[in-house]
Amino acid sequence: MSIEDPHQPLRPMRLLLVADSLNVGGAEQHVVSLASALAQKGYRVTLACTVGGALAPLAEQAGVLVRPLLRHLVKRRLSPTFAWKLTRYIRQGNFDLVHAHMYASAIASASATLGTGIPLVITEHSQASWRSHYARRCSQWSYQRATHIVAVSKEIRRRLIEQDGVAHEHISVIMNALSPMPEVHMDEQPDLPIGLGNGPLVGVAARLQAEKGVAYFLEAAACILQYVPHAHFLVIGDGPLHQELQAYADLLGVQEHVHFLGFRLDARALISLLDVLVVPSLSEGTPLVTLEAMTAGVPVVASAVGGIPEQIRHRCEGLLVPAKDAMALADAVLQLLQDPLWAQKLGEAGRQRTLSHFSFARMVQETEAIYHAALGWQTRSDIEQRELDNPLAERGR
Repeated sequence: MSIEDPHQPLRPMRLLLVADSLNVGGAEQHVVSLASALAQKGYRVTLACTVGGALAPLAEQAGVLVRPLLRHLVKRRLSPTFAWKLTRYIRQGNFDLVHAHMYASAIASASATLGTGIPLVITEHSQASWRSHYARRCSQWSYQRATHIVAVSKEIRRRLIEQDGVAHEHISVIMNALSPMPEVHMDEQPDLPIGLGNGPLVGVAARLQAEKGVAYFLEAAACILQYVPHAHFLVIGDGPLHQELQAYADLLGVQEHVHFLGFRLDARALISLLDVLVVPSLSEGTPLVTLEAMTAGVPVVASAVGGIPEQIRHRCEGLLVPAKDAMALADAVLQLLQDPLWAQKLGEAGRQRTLSHFSFARMVQETEAIYHAALGWQTRSDIEQRELDNPLAERGR
């Protein structure tokens, strides 16, 4: 006999989550994990996107209906075609609520829900430092259309209020959390490049674009190798700067020690093999990669930007340094490589912090609460509480 969850709606909620794509990335991974968890809890979940990607099968395996609407990727720009296709899909789909993630999807969803009466929730994943004046105005319009906005860090909430004029009561902070990792058999170790030897492994896992600061990681690697010549450096991820960064590694003379692995579905397993994870970002939301390292007990050296200081406390779970400072990155990594007992202590503290502060189940529940509030829906627990508060009124119905 199944036990009903008292916090579920009285009938399955029909949800449409919208993302730019299902390519591998922190925001995309969050969307797929959230959609999958909601589907497994009994919601009817559809995930619309401009194009699919490597993460699409993971959502489908969890019972999420994935619907790519275009043949080409739309990202960081306004797309009338995406908005039009999404409008048609929403009006045919009988959805209760739309939850948009990322810039292009937020704009398209704000347009597509006009005149429908369907509540719109937007999750803001980044500080959006890349936005032009026009893009910022488009974002502000979408925020005005939203019933509620989720910020993945307090820093993003501050930006929404101070720069974008969003009323504080329309914003909730829900920190990103890492979904449970499927069990991996002991013989399913990730493939590593040949010739790494027994030296320490330092890595970065990010989309290769400017705001991720990978160039500063390469400069730090050149400095570290002067003191730890047997160290090796992994660059996990792909993106528009892949070839440029490889050329820069050649220019710095570190090409024999820096290994560009490209996109890897087993990135989480690779991170667990590192001695130090570096997050050299110039701007961030609350990156999942830091939580992946912390969960694995891997110490982190990261830029003190965005929501990272809300995840990692300096010298408690990792080391924080100023952005755009390769020497500070190198110095912090060297401190950990030269004191492995301290590095191990920081890694274990990070693992404990993820368990106590970044619960995936709590993140999902807080998101559900926003859906219920946006719709004004009652759950079984709402009705039971009302009966306790005023039993005579209920009996008189």
